[in-house]
Amino acid sequence: MARRRAMGAPVARQRGVVMFIALIVMVALSLAAIALVRSVDTTNAVIGNLSFRMASILPGNQAVEKAAAALFPNADIASAIRIADTTADYLPENYYAKKRTDDTRGVPDLLQKKSTFDAAGLTKISDDSTKTEIRYVIDRMCSAVGAPSYDKCDFLLPRAPKGKTSDEFEPPDLGHAVFYRVTIRVDGPQNTTSFLQAMLK
Repeated sequence: MARRRAMGAPVARQRGVVMFIALIVMVALSLAAIALVRSVDTTNAVIGNLSFRMASILPGNQAVEKAAAALFPNADIASAIRIADTTADYLPENYYAKKRTDDTRGVPDLLQKKSTFDAAGLTKISDDSTKTEIRYVIDRMCSAVGAPSYDKCDFLLPRAPKGKTSDEFEPPDLGHAVFYRVTIRVDGPQNTTSFLQAMLK
């Protein structure tokens, strides 16, 4: 009896479709990995900038406290230089009795550039431990030097009694508080610059 030889199915020609799909998937995964790395780098840069900005707020408080101590005799800082006459400029404490010209952000001209502030001979605070420089300007919210008046100064109006209980009662003269603007520029590490502002009365 003749033996039959087993014949297998014919081998189909390979066309490389699987390899083509695998290459497309690898390119897509590579692009996704690059996008993820860029996203992480951007996030780290934003977080770093925010941390530098937040770190500049605390040194800025030193300038506000120093300005308050110079303006008001009941401030807590005993070693502060007092401004005896608030109707005239007092440069040792960076004080101006007339409102300085400022830009659209409200930053006085002396603080817009470090060189302008330093050339004016004003006092800055340097902190070597945090590598920050604090520059500040106090300006009175008046359009001219001299005694304050309603036509040239921004006042906080006092609270007075609404009416009289008798004809003999006169409302007390509470005075009027003039506003003082303290603008602070903090230059920190990595060329970060922050501006802070406070209104004192």
